[in-house]
Amino acid sequence: MKIMIVEDEPTIREMVAETCVKWGFETINLNVFDKVFEDFLHVQPHLILLDINLPSFDGFYWCNKIREVSQVPIIFLSSRNTPMDMVMSMNMGGDDFIQKPFYTEVLMAKINALLRRSYSYIDTQQNIL
Repeated sequence: MKIMIVEDEPTIREMVAETCVKWGFETINLNVFDKVFEDFLHVQPHLILLDINLPSFDGFYWCNKIREVSQVPIIFLSSRNTPMDMVMSMNMGGDDFIQKPFYTEVLMAKINALLRRSYSYIDTQQNIL
């Protein structure tokens, strides 16, 4: 499964990517943030890890654009810590919110749970048919 990482801090992006790869995921690590939507359409990831604070447009904007065409699971990663940021993340179409700093074990547990919920019904239906 492919995870698209949209994080402008290189250290965090690389740490998250390494962890995801250790868990058997393929990662697509964006380091240009002005065409996130086009990259999403090209890559077709199974899940997106999306920072809120990005150059050009913020994560809320990109989440809204992606939600116009897809229900792909989106987990916001952010150093923002106000309840309003968390509420906005969910209201804009995010599936979860993880505040930085975070434990990679918690991130991976949330990724695995969200992927299991999002795709197990589809797999079950394909096995029946």
